[in-house]
Formats: sequence, structure tokens, C-alpha cells
Amino acid sequence: MRALFINTGGIGDQILLLPTVKILKTRFPACDIDLLTEPRSVCIKELTNLYRNVKEFDFKQKNLNVLELRGLLRKHYYKYIFCTGSSYKANFVASLGKAEYKIGFKKGIFSDLFLTHPVKLNSNQYTANMFTELLLPAIPNHNKEKNELIPEIKISPNDVAWAKDIIAPRIREKYYARKIFLHPGTSKLSIQKNILKGWGGEHWAKVIEKLLDDDKNIVIIIGGKDDEEVIKEIHKNLPYFAKPQNLFDLSRLNMNIAQLAATISFSDLLLCCDSAPMHIAVALGKKLIAFFGPTDPIKLLPRDPKFKAVYVNNLDCRPCLFDHRKESCNKPVCLDLKPEAMLETISKVLT
Repeated sequence: MRALFINTGGIGDQILLLPTVKILKTRFPACDIDLLTEPRSVCIKELTNLYRNVKEFDFKQKNLNVLELRGLLRKHYYKYIFCTGSSYKANFVASLGKAEYKIGFKKGIFSDLFLTHPVKLNSNQYTANMFTELLLPAIPNHNKEKNELIPEIKISPNDVAWAKDIIAPRIREKYYARKIFLHPGTSKLSIQKNILKGWGGEHWAKVIEKLLDDDKNIVIIIGGKDDEEVIKEIHKNLPYFAKPQNLFDLSRLNMNIAQLAATISFSDLLLCCDSAPMHIAVALGKKLIAFFGPTDPIKLLPRDPKFKAVYVNNLDCRPCLFDHRKESCNKPVCLDLKPEAMLETISKVLT
């Protein structure tokens, strides 16, 4: 028996899908499960062994090559095709495959035409739980227990050893210190699409400066090429005296996704935005505090005291992104969180 998941989102969406894949694999251990995703997300195979194959297709191309996509989807016969999107386009993509069950979220009258089993969309919940409702046609009543499902990822021993070799020399003399990791950026693709979820480098700099007043704290900046601009802004706004031996910038290492996850596994606390590292930390069970602008933490963070969301209070317009609009507004006041609010939450978590 074979099953295919079509999930065109980024790494965060791939991690949020893992509980659904695990439930299916647990129910049908002999089932070979494939994933079809965008090129940017193929690296999810480095964080899980649930998939037999991870295939890529560029769903972002201006003129979608329907024949190429149809050929890719019909290369194998699947008993189940699950599509995580909630649009007409997503329903249409699922219809191109060969499967007994073509399952997706119901979107208007065309869902009955494109899908064999449309599922009612309930987006007012943690997204990992929302995805599991796609399994109802295959595994009825599997979701009787309404507990929030926390994703899990796997890290190879080699990547853990690599991260340890990077971190250990920097904390050898301060083994007792709290390792506070900071991933300050969001993906460039989000910014290009005018999906603004980041927090200003000057704000992060003030947070770092305050954290370094306490000798018990070590701050380790992590990130990649997408985060170069905000990290430069952080260093620009840090006063000279705030750059002692307990501040390290690992962003120039250009880690792959597995190395990034292994590095986060050594953290005592992760500070970040609503981004892929936030979902990695959740899947590792690490304490985190995430800045949220226009997106909704109820849908993106499990209700667990280890995971905290910080956002601008008393704004009637937030959260708005994806529910009421597809891109950020002209005056995103939700991004103007004061550093004191972040520091207050950090203080509560650390004590």
C-alpha cells in the first residue's frame, strides 16, 4: 500500500505535517509514504524517517506545467493522496493523481469534482491537529482525543557531534551558563511576498545587551543567508562594551537544516520569530520565546508552557495574516513590539 502527501509549504509546514504522517504509519506500518513538495522543503527528509521518497516540484512557477505534474503524480498508484492545501488549486493538484482516495480540504463546489473525500476545514486550531483531520476518511474517529499533537524530528548522531564540537569550545569555561540561542530572521521568500513577520535588529540588539548584563547568560546567534541583513543590523546597534566573551555569532557557518536542528538541541532557550527554527525547537521539546506579528500563535504553537509567544497587545487588527489577508498591510504596527515586553517574558522563563 502506498500513500502520498502533497505539501507545498516551507519547512515549518513540513514539520507541522509530521504528526499526521506518523499516525498513518502507526495505523498502517507496511504503508510506503511519499511526499511531494517544493525544492526549498526537500531537506525535511534530513529530519524524519517517515517518508520512503521525498519528491520535488516547483509549484511557484508562473506557468504551471500541468502535464509534467500529472506525469509525476501518476508515476505510481496510491491508495491515498492527501493534499494539505486549502485552495481550488490544491484540490485540482490532488485530482491529477491516480488514487482510490483523493483527500483534501473542502473549498467550494469544485472540491466534490476534484476530490473523492473532501474534508471540512477547521483552521481555528493548532495546524498540526488541523492536518490530522485529513486522515478521517482513511482512519475514522482517530482524533477522538483532542490533545494537541507536538511534532517530533530526528537528528543523526553525526550532526549532534558536529554541533557539540562547534558549541563546546565556546562554553568550556562557562559550562554552568544558560545557553540562549537567537535566530532573528525569517525567510527571504516571505519578505519577497510581502509577508512581514520579522522583528527589527535594533530591538534584538537591546535584548542581547540586557541579557549580557548577567554573567550566567551566553548568547549564541544562529542563522543563514536569509538572515544576514537583520544580523548585520544587530551588530550595528550593539554598543562596543556589549560584545564580551559570552556572545557568539555562528551565522557565518551556513548550517544546513540538520546542523541547525542539532545546534538548537543544545539550547536552554531559543529566541526567534514565527519561522522554521521555532517549529524545529517545538519538535525538539526545547524552551522557546517567539515574536509574532500578524500571524496567530494559537495556530502555530502548541499550548505548552515551554513555548511562549510574544506580540503587541490590544491590537484589534491582529492576527490578520492568511485569515483576512494574503500579505502584510502598509502600516504593520504589529511589528513594533517594545524590547521590554520580550525581556519581561525572558525573565519569567529564566526564573
